[in-house]
Amino acid sequence: MNSPLKQKIKTPAVENLSARVYGQIKRLILCNEIMPGQKLHHQQLSERLGVSRTPVREALTRLVQEGYVSFLPNRGFTCKEIRLQEAEELYELRESLEAFAVEKAVERLTDESLEALRQRMDFYGHDVQNRFTRERLVYDQDVHLHIAQLAGNETLKNTLSHVFERIVLKRRTDGIYDPARGRAAHDEHVALLDAMARRDAQAAVSILRNHIQVGKKNVMADLKQRQAIRELRPVELN
Repeated sequence: MNSPLKQKIKTPAVENLSARVYGQIKRLILCNEIMPGQKLHHQQLSERLGVSRTPVREALTRLVQEGYVSFLPNRGFTCKEIRLQEAEELYELRESLEAFAVEKAVERLTDESLEALRQRMDFYGHDVQNRFTRERLVYDQDVHLHIAQLAGNETLKNTLSHVFERIVLKRRTDGIYDPARGRAAHDEHVALLDAMARRDAQAAVSILRNHIQVGKKNVMADLKQRQAIRELRPVELN
């Protein structure tokens, strides 16, 4: 007779499948193929990913625990949108982490690492000519995470990466967006790079803080607008 403990232990193959499906669903969210607010159906996902419903259910449960998906009885799973309080908290945390990171990065900066950062900023600069998509958020994330990497603190980079992940995965990019903000953000990146090249840590921190605060202001305005629209919608009857 098998013990209950042995019956609950997963084989490495099962664990790898569950992890793979989790990663695939998360990438679908990141690539805008699953939008915040969209319902997630077990059968559709299992057919799309070519797996049974079990690893899909496990992946969705994990995403619920991590705050990317919500679950309501009788309504099922939904890709979770970022809310006002969460956005406020994440941006406050991001500003504190990045201010520390850029100060440390300036201390460790080399000509080679400065050039690598410049290249990442160029990717973002080229993208501002296009329609605003989640890919631009990823380009922006790459710039800031590289600065954290230059700081030489792996824990800092991992924490900041988690903050960015929550902001990017849970933000909608449809609707009105001011194209001028993309160009202004790129100009702020360039100013930050110049301050870092001068090894002026104080100026770099000031530019970075302002850059994050302006971005936060725009995100909060967008979220407030979306909240107002939701509140105007008629209540669904059971």
